[in-house]
Amino acid sequence: MAIQTTDIKAKRKRLTEKWEDIVIHLNFDLNRDDIYYIKANQIKEITKQEPRLMAKMDTLESVPFILRKTERFLLPVSRNEYAIAKGKGYHIPENVQNKPITHFSHLPFPKSALRTESESVFLDYANPCGLLEKFTKQSGLVLTMRNRTTTPIFSFFVNDKTIVVSHAQIEIDACYENMNQIIIFEAKIGIPSSFSIRQLYYPFRMYLEQNKKIRSILFCLEPKEKIYSFWEYEFRPYDRPESIKFLNATHYKILISKTISANNFKGIPEDNNLRKVGIPQADNVNKIIEFSVRVLEGYDNAESIKTLLGFVNRQSSYYRQAAEMLGLVETTDGYRYKLTDKGEELVKLSGQARSSFVCKLLLKFPIINEIFLEISSDRNRAVTRREIGDLIIKNSNISGSTVSRRSRTIISWFRWIRNNLGIIDVYDNGTIKLAS
Repeated sequence: MAIQTTDIKAKRKRLTEKWEDIVIHLNFDLNRDDIYYIKANQIKEITKQEPRLMAKMDTLESVPFILRKTERFLLPVSRNEYAIAKGKGYHIPENVQNKPITHFSHLPFPKSALRTESESVFLDYANPCGLLEKFTKQSGLVLTMRNRTTTPIFSFFVNDKTIVVSHAQIEIDACYENMNQIIIFEAKIGIPSSFSIRQLYYPFRMYLEQNKKIRSILFCLEPKEKIYSFWEYEFRPYDRPESIKFLNATHYKILISKTISANNFKGIPEDNNLRKVGIPQADNVNKIIEFSVRVLEGYDNAESIKTLLGFVNRQSSYYRQAAEMLGLVETTDGYRYKLTDKGEELVKLSGQARSSFVCKLLLKFPIINEIFLEISSDRNRAVTRREIGDLIIKNSNISGSTVSRRSRTIISWFRWIRNNLGIIDVYDNGTIKLAS
């Protein structure tokens, strides 16, 4: 492990040293206040390295010395161009001295998730266990965005110099919403010595035009102590990322009290009507939940909700079908969506109650119900991806590559149950079993 860490550090050092080659080759005078721009293909041509790796500077310490000594930092401004700006590009998390607050949860942590996933799993767990609601003082939070996306066009000032960003690629660790607020999280394992302000600022600007309050939060987890830490910031004025202002911070330690178990969900009857239609190809359970929330917000037809969620026509149809089959949404007048009583109940629930509520809805699907009954009746029983495919073939007219796609959906649904309730394990190969 020590050798591997040394190799990584040596590689990073070589990459940072190559920035000297870039500055010399392009004749940049970094002592001036000018903003310099560089294309991704120029980086590759000069350094023979991948631009994405050359541009990875998540902490102040990772900024090449040639940039750091002149108070320079790198900003993506499009999919293939960067700005080398002069000013404040990083922020040091405030040293909060308060003792961690104990937060009790009845949800066991999904142990199988730890092997392949990272910050997102811990953050996902913080929602159903009630921790996000405690820190944000907001209920009904729904995960609406995660992973890579591209920015809209916006401009801002750095050291009174204007920078325009147009469709730059960014990564959002998580965005949670309710009817009143949009809460953006940048997640880290361990507390960083510093972080790039851009990681909070770009997502903030993406949502600025929404008619909701935007909140920006740094989330960190210390794995050994299981300490969950939150720092909240704001940007005023909105068009100056260097205006980042600390609002508050809290540390929490999660203690598992009496845990929820698979027995709490045994005996849920399957819906025989769903046996006829099978499983819709809607892998993301959070998107099914969001579909219902968006209908409540007034996105009540296929075109409006497709545009909002970034769906293609087929995806929109799958998620509408899934929301209808779960009994959350119905179609009226042939094209308008409306929340059912069950859907209205869902959107009002807290994160903790919502997880159990949705799990019970998923278990009404016959195949989901059968698999869950198999593993919850025998602690040593494991259902494989192949067995899931056999169940689909046995219980439907589906064949060919569609079997694989439906198997993926079923595994994704069980993975959601794992992440939100911790009562089962789902492994990399798709095998499902009761949590150990």
